Amino acid sequence: MRRPQELCLGTVKLGIPDYGFSSGKATEYFDALGFLNKAASFGISHFDTSPRYGESEEILGRYISQSKSKPQISSKIDDLKPGEAKTPQIMLESVKNSLEKLHLETLNICYLHQNDIAIISDNYVHQGLALLKQKGLIRFSGASLYSNEECAYAIQSGNFDVIQVPVNIFDLSFYNSFIKNNSSRVRFAARSLLLQGILVNRDAIAKRFKRPEEIFNYLSQLDKLAQDCNLTTLEMAFAFVFSLSNIDHFVIGTSSIENLKKDISCLKMKLPEDLSGRIFKAASITREWSNPRSWQ
Repeated sequence: MRRPQELCLGTVKLGIPDYGFSSGKATEYFDALGFLNKAASFGISHFDTSPRYGESEEILGRYISQSKSKPQISSKIDDLKPGEAKTPQIMLESVKNSLEKLHLETLNICYLHQNDIAIISDNYVHQGLALLKQKGLIRFSGASLYSNEECAYAIQSGNFDVIQVPVNIFDLSFYNSFIKNNSSRVRFAARSLLLQGILVNRDAIAKRFKRPEEIFNYLSQLDKLAQDCNLTTLEMAFAFVFSLSNIDHFVIGTSSIENLKKDISCLKMKLPEDLSGRIFKAASITREWSNPRSWQ
């Protein structure tokens, strides 16, 4: 049985409440510290943030400064340009700035928030990652990726310890290609478990996609599978992803205590083998719309 500690809480919604297919409009007042303390009481000790996520780092910093435990924090580096000799210094200043906001001395994982090959293969970027480790400012280096080419390079380059990729009931392409039979030293983190909320927030699909009927047809198939097993589609989606092997941790994004409780409860669910097989087969079909890069 997986433990709640293997979940990593993504904090983009703390700084950008309407990110993705939001499950509701942001309220005028949100008790962020209360939410984070409650998450910790559920066993959540991993948090993922970024300078790109509004005031997420500052909010997490306030939580960390009053917390009795020391959570594991991942953050990111952004706005790099390939071929610039000053890149290592830019990376150093970025991480120092994040650490100051977070009230930390070291990041557990430092990801590159840019995923194009020109950045993740840049020698100056590699020097920057090595410098951050040498100074003890980060424990592990990571890349948050969107394509097979990027993932293949990141694995073989030897410069990355953790790779974060989308894994969900819509798209298992990364899982099938790189994670299922992974024998490298690289660890994988799964993100976009609900494809930015598309599974449960369907009203905006027609506005965001060129061919929404393809998505609605697939969602209908998922709804039928879940109904046949007396599960909600959300429960089925999480339980399926949580059952996949060789994934180091799962990044879930929510600012709702009730949603977080539901997500954690899915860790204990075991789907019927025939249902898992049907989902696996359906999610292994390549779909252009399952990659956020193709969204309008």
